[in-house]
Amino acid sequence: MKGAIIAWCAVTVACGATTTAPRPVQPRIEVPSMTCPASSDARARLARVIAAHGATATDLVIRVDVSGGPANEIHLRISRSTGDVGVDRTFVLGPGDCASASELLALALDRFLSAFPEWAGPARPSPPPQRWTELAVVTAVSSIWVPFGVDGQVGAFVDRGSRHHRIGGGLLARGSFPQAAGSGRFQQTALLGGVGYRYLGENWQLRVQVRGGGLLVTGLGFDENRSDLLPWWEGAVYAGRVVSWGSIGVEVAASGLRHKAVTTDGMVSEDIPLFRLGLAGELGVASKRP
Repeated sequence: MKGAIIAWCAVTVACGATTTAPRPVQPRIEVPSMTCPASSDARARLARVIAAHGATATDLVIRVDVSGGPANEIHLRISRSTGDVGVDRTFVLGPGDCASASELLALALDRFLSAFPEWAGPARPSPPPQRWTELAVVTAVSSIWVPFGVDGQVGAFVDRGSRHHRIGGGLLARGSFPQAAGSGRFQQTALLGGVGYRYLGENWQLRVQVRGGGLLVTGLGFDENRSDLLPWWEGAVYAGRVVSWGSIGVEVAASGLRHKAVTTDGMVSEDIPLFRLGLAGELGVASKRP
């Protein structure tokens, strides 16, 4: 047993000893095999410039490319490993410029690091993405059909996300003006909950939602007026122009349900409108950025 414990300790120490530290950040110099200028000379001169600026612990990527053909072009690109580009330049070399081409590349790198010394250090970590939480009051006045009618709605929605992309949900209440049904009329009142996605641009915003809840259909002007509570769901798309207080635009909503308003004697039947198109607006009430 004692021998097993000693062996286990030895394995544990050995395993711990094999743990390697993260590799230090170093600049990369990528020079293809070429004769004008000579690859070794260009690489050495660029390395000396890096050392002179104390940039030996940066994530610089210095890449040199050449093109063949009658016009001997040499391309210099200085970037970071993150993809940020500092220099992207092409030089055209004449027949007698090969001897000084390496010096030209080194001079371009030296001037860049002198003008932007922050590139001689490691790249700054990207700040964490900012998150917004916003409460908004939404309203709409829409035409509905078939049969034709008009309704209005008001609600409140909360969403959270980045500056441009957010997800959230909320509640809205909607009521219609009475619509004709034989010798009487019928009226709709809905209470819906919704979830959706909102894209907020500089000048425009787009909101896509799925809503569901209850629809109360009430008869008016009949000998016997009754009410029925029906399940309801719909999809809605809103596109609006951003203004100082919120946005204003157009909303389209539609449902696949085929409910009907039917009199008690079954003589009159009208479809519950499944399509809405109207003017909508959004008023920003509160916005919080942690």
